Amino acid sequence: MIRSYWKIWSSVALLILSISACSNGKIQDTKSNTNSPDDEFEYQLNFFLQDADSSVRVAYQQLFGKDKSIQEAKEYCIKLDQGKNSLSLMTDKYDELTQKVKENKITKRERDAISNVYSTIHRTAQDIYCPQHRDKDQIPLNERLN
Repeated sequence: MIRSYWKIWSSVALLILSISACSNGKIQDTKSNTNSPDDEFEYQLNFFLQDADSSVRVAYQQLFGKDKSIQEAKEYCIKLDQGKNSLSLMTDKYDELTQKVKENKITKRERDAISNVYSTIHRTAQDIYCPQHRDKDQIPLNERLN
């Protein structure tokens, strides 16, 4: 009886150790993938875009991609550091796209999709690259109340 109990106990212990080792490796892999700000930016951007309309995802894929969106985000933060207003920057971008609609280069739907991409890039940039410029709703409640 003791032998059968020992065999079961050692099997259970081995199972627990192997599950623990596997899960710890996955946690470390996840953390190592998001160590750089660029990787974290891409992760958050993809998270927001996955729920977006298909036209927004297509606009992102055709016009931006990872490298260009990171460049846009960093340039946006530089403009905010120079004292420019986030609302005026987005308004300027929207006006620029509206001009392209008037010139029949893009449709209104494409303009709206591109605007959504810019908005998502800018908001994500405030979280990752320039958190000093975050909007109130981007700052966790416990940080705002301290």
